Amino acid sequence: MELTIGAKLIIETLNKSGYEAYAVGGFVRDNLLDIESFDVDITTSATPDKILEIFKDFKVYKTGLKHGTVTINAENENIEVTTFRVDGEYFDNRHPDTVNFVSDLKTDLERRDFTVNAMAFDGENLVDLFGGKEDIKNKIIRAVGDPYKRFSEDALRILRALRFASQLDFEIEKNTANAMREKASLLKSVSIERIFSELSKILVGKGAERVLLSHREVIFEVIPELKLCNGFSQNTKYHAYDVYEHIVHSVGKSYSDKTVRWALLLHDIEKPSCYSVDKFGVGHFYGHQQKSAKKSIEILKRLKADNKLIKDVNDLVFLHDIKTEVERGEIKKMINAYGVELLEKLALVKIADGLAHAEEYTEFRKMLAEKFINTVREIINNGECYSLKQLKVNGNDLKKLGYQGAEIKEKLQEILTEVIFDRLENDRELILKRL
Repeated sequence: MELTIGAKLIIETLNKSGYEAYAVGGFVRDNLLDIESFDVDITTSATPDKILEIFKDFKVYKTGLKHGTVTINAENENIEVTTFRVDGEYFDNRHPDTVNFVSDLKTDLERRDFTVNAMAFDGENLVDLFGGKEDIKNKIIRAVGDPYKRFSEDALRILRALRFASQLDFEIEKNTANAMREKASLLKSVSIERIFSELSKILVGKGAERVLLSHREVIFEVIPELKLCNGFSQNTKYHAYDVYEHIVHSVGKSYSDKTVRWALLLHDIEKPSCYSVDKFGVGHFYGHQQKSAKKSIEILKRLKADNKLIKDVNDLVFLHDIKTEVERGEIKKMINAYGVELLEKLALVKIADGLAHAEEYTEFRKMLAEKFINTVREIINNGECYSLKQLKVNGNDLKKLGYQGAEIKEKLQEILTEVIFDRLENDRELILKRL
């Protein structure tokens, strides 16, 4: 394990002044996982006033002085240096009411969330008091000490456990998982913004599918609408899973893209409210696309997602079941309406959705989605006309021919439709002659 140049300088400087200092947290964990990391946090026995005195010739930012944190610029690296500390009582299941500085590393490390994050490295020696290295070897997320206490102190740690399990593709240790389930209601004390951030990281992780299946009670706490999908039978030969399992398997089979995975998580969320049974006893979900799209807006707005994600997810959910085996002109209209980027994502959604169906139907659905996106790419690569700005005439040309006001836009749309469906060549003279 190799420290960054800046971290090495800070630790050596503190050591020369008679203080202990260590790199801690994610930097140590990632290095043991052979993941390149440059984001170093340092913990030290020096108090904040001593840190400021020792580094008086450095550029220093008093970023969190009352919590013992100072940011030091060393070798063009901004590195947070925090005094060994112990937290007081947590008054809101998120923040300690007091922070007390201590002189020993053990006390500082035992307040941390998970064993994989509770190791320290001084440039030569690894300090591992809670078995973090062994848990990394065995791919386990385990709370430091009593998991019930850890999650009562800070409920966000519940979602952080899921995030680490998803990103690293680790299992969550049994007692830690039990405590997460029992303390899940405490997530109400966590800010919506933090919940959305953690959920997004969980979704794009390589272990997302297993996490969403194994810890569904926690997921239902933050997106309660999904609970109605859990165990809801689809009652049709096309599906091998209940609604929630289908949703989760589709997430797991998709490309790791934030927009795609949010769309898949929400694409069938209103199926239970749209369920009906025909005279043959077969289940149907008429209109679930529209209702799920509307519900996706409601959920993502509640989670304070950004407007682009809300719009893109809404469009993808609305379109996820649309037939793509249509004539080329209809596909051009879709490119005009939604753009190439969204249709690329739609293909990824449709492929993943199809792969989460009953096995005998997966390849056919995948083939249709791939054929669709290949046609989209062909249209773009061939320079085929699908939008008004590609037409060889414009509004000024129509004005010269005597068209006025709204009539101009209507006529341009008529001409575009003719060109899109190959009933008229996109040639200026031919279009003007038609007009």
